[in-house]
Amino acid sequence: MKYQLVLQFSGEQIEDFDELLKLEFDLGLSLRGEHIVDGHDFGSGEMNIFIHTDNPEGALSIAKASLDKLTTKNYIAAFRDVEGEDYTVLFPKAFEGLFCVK
Repeated sequence: MKYQLVLQFSGEQIEDFDELLKLEFDLGLSLRGEHIVDGHDFGSGEMNIFIHTDNPEGALSIAKASLDKLTTKNYIAAFRDVEGEDYTVLFPKAFEGLFCVK
């Protein structure tokens, strides 16, 4: 897979972590085949889900059905070449250039 797509959310409570795990499971089911859900991290007030893909826009399009079920609609979706460091924000466009995975 050529790209890493990252879905980033705010979160620091156990309920947030539970929702993250449910979303990760849902994404694993809906994205299987073309895209690979490659885990998550949780800490410092942020939660991330990592997806390996050759088509970040296509993966996000499929993922939106699961993302729409979340209690929060505030998330950032960005991707980078797996060999690179710079991210391109897909959603929301207002965050372009401000995305950073720690």
